[in-house]
Amino acid sequence: MQAVSSEHKDFGQPVVSSSRPGVLDEGAQNGLLTPAQAAACFHIPEYLLRRACAEGGLEHRRVVNALWISPAAVAAFGRAWWAKKGPNS
Repeated sequence: MQAVSSEHKDFGQPVVSSSRPGVLDEGAQNGLLTPAQAAACFHIPEYLLRRACAEGGLEHRRVVNALWISPAAVAAFGRAWWAKKGPNS
């Protein structure tokens, strides 16, 4: 009969919980923002940021299935968007 071990066995790479930064944390370490973070910081609708990334109008980095955007690129996009939108909109 085999003894039951009480210690956790590491059977592979952790998927969600890990104390080490993973691939999805790469952008956050480089000062990049997710579309949700950028939308909140710059008061631009998230769907516009995602659409601009998809259409090539906003420089971004895609890591796995996550978008990472530099704050400078979002600021430039925001200035153009606000100018186009107009002061009375």
